[in-house]
This record gives sequence, C-alpha cells and structure tokens, in this order.
Amino acid sequence: MLKLNLARNSLRYIIRAYGIKEIFIPYFSCDSLWKAAREEGCYVKFYHVDMNMRPVCEFPQNSFILYINYFGLCTDKCLELAGMYQNLIVDNTQAFYCEHIGLASFNSLRKFFKVQNGSYLYCKKELPDVFECDSLYLEPVFMHENYNHFVENELILNTETEIKYMSADVENYMHNVDFTFAKNIRRSLYEQYGTAFDKFNLLELSLGDSVPYCYPFKTNDEEFLKKLESGKFILLKLWDNNPKQAQDSDVIAFPLGD
Repeated sequence: MLKLNLARNSLRYIIRAYGIKEIFIPYFSCDSLWKAAREEGCYVKFYHVDMNMRPVCEFPQNSFILYINYFGLCTDKCLELAGMYQNLIVDNTQAFYCEHIGLASFNSLRKFFKVQNGSYLYCKKELPDVFECDSLYLEPVFMHENYNHFVENELILNTETEIKYMSADVENYMHNVDFTFAKNIRRSLYEQYGTAFDKFNLLELSLGDSVPYCYPFKTNDEEFLKKLESGKFILLKLWDNNPKQAQDSDVIAFPLGD
C-alpha cells in the first residue's frame, strides 16, 4: 500500500507503473479522473453504466478498465468485473472501507474524514521514483458543510499535478481515527434515509455489509423532487461536469457522516 496525496494521483501512478496507453473510464465520473489520465498521455475511452451501475458494454479482454465503486454500494459489481477482466482498476473513492479488488485500487480519505488530502493506493507494481511529501495546507471541509469553501479547496487541489506522498499530519491524524464509530454512523444514517425514501427511489442498490459514502437517490417525480429541494435536506449532485456526450441518469445524494 502506498500513501499518496490525491486519488487522481493514485490513478496517475497506476498509469505510469503499467505504462497504460488507453483506458476505459465511465462517463458517470468526476472529471478529475479522466483529466488526470489524459494529462498522463493516456487515451480515454468512455463507457456508460445502467441504472444499477453496471457497464452496459463488454470490454476487450486485455484492456485496462477503471470502474467506480459507486456510493460505496457496488463492491459486488467490482468483484464480478474483476473475475471477468484481469486489468480492472477499482476506484474506491466512495468506498473507503472496501478491501483491495482487481489489478489496482485506490480510495480517498477526504470523502470520509475531515483531512486535507490522502489516498491509499494498492498496486502490484511499484515505481522506482521517490516523491516529496505534500506540504500544501488547506482547512479541510466537507462539501455539505460549506460548499464555497469546498470549491475553493478543489480549485487549489486542481493545480497539484505532481504525484506526492500524503501529508505527515494527515497520516498522523488517520492513526487516531475510530473507524468502527465512523462506520456505524454512516450505516445508521443510510438506513434512516432508506426507511424514508426507498419506496420512492428508482435505484436498487442494497446496503448489505457496505459502508456507504452517501444515500443515492433517483426519481422521475418532479413534484417530489421539488419538495425535497424546498425542505431542510442537504442534497448533492453527482456529477455536473461530465463530458458533453454523457447520457447517464442524474443522481442526487444525501451526505452521511459529519
């Protein structure tokens, strides 16, 4: 396991380690992923996922495929794809507690804990390079706490194009995290949202033993959606910055945790 500063840089590391020239990435993804791949000189082929977050196409057997463990609820699909494709790369940024699956996998500490950077990378190949530790300081904040502050942080992080190791203070912070407590809070909140909204939700993703990033919600009922938006709920949109060709259904998310 390597401790790097950002998930996008974990992908950069994988591309360099395996000399990847072409990679499949879902349309339904954060733009930082495919931008990082392109900046590494890697050609990106996009693919769609269906309502259950499964790829709608088959891939050439030896191709490099990035699949996102959506909402932390798609570990079963990660395992299924890993059994089909030997070069599967799993993006666990929304599934911090998921164990390593596939050729390589990585997560994001910032999505689950109030830290300024951090990504655990599991990769079977190791580069000979030695990187510097990230020394950039940002006051950490969750998106749903202060959106403007969160965006300001993201714009600064977008300038971090070099692979770096995780900040020393973040590594020290993670040594003191009560993972069981944090996990139980997320699962409990998810179950509460599920009790209220499962019957209205078009997405059919089961919690099982997973530790979710959010409660994802999809509806075609515009009136019901307006009621949610006019209420006291904090709603997030995943994602607004997709490539123009993307046609995947919009999903809103109820944040969990702090």
